[in-house]
Amino acid sequence: VLYGPTRADALSQYPVGVVNAESGRRAYDEILRAVSDARAGRIDGIVTAPINKAAFAAAGLPWKGHTDLLAHLCGVSEAGMMFWSEKLRVVLATVHIPLAEVPRALTRERLLGIIRLTAASLPRFGIAAPRIAVAGLNPHAGEAGLLGGEELATIAPAIAAARTEGLDV
Repeated sequence: VLYGPTRADALSQYPVGVVNAESGRRAYDEILRAVSDARAGRIDGIVTAPINKAAFAAAGLPWKGHTDLLAHLCGVSEAGMMFWSEKLRVVLATVHIPLAEVPRALTRERLLGIIRLTAASLPRFGIAAPRIAVAGLNPHAGEAGLLGGEELATIAPAIAAARTEGLDV
């Protein structure tokens, strides 16, 4: 099932390269339809194309992307963005924030929450016993504090807490 305009006359209402509220609202409305169909069991899953965050903002929508919108629509408080390949799965600790804000956003609680979410979710993707690696924030994972302290102050304690819970991190 393809959600969105498919005929040339309908597509012409959304000119390529033009950011406007109408295109943002249409993208949002189509995502709503897809989620409704998924939740009702009419489809088995959703694959999304990129959305234009500026068009969402022009439409007055508060979401920065699919992750927070889908979490809202599904009524969940925790969600993660995962990139998937046959050899590697990557779950992001932060999503859609400026790089300058990442160190403040990486709290022990946030990291532990995303580690727990990842460990609990991967079995649904066929990985019965997930082994989770956590990347450092700074070059060389901070070099014992020489290149940044987030690894020592935040990341390592989150990993230690996850291990005490029996997670393979």
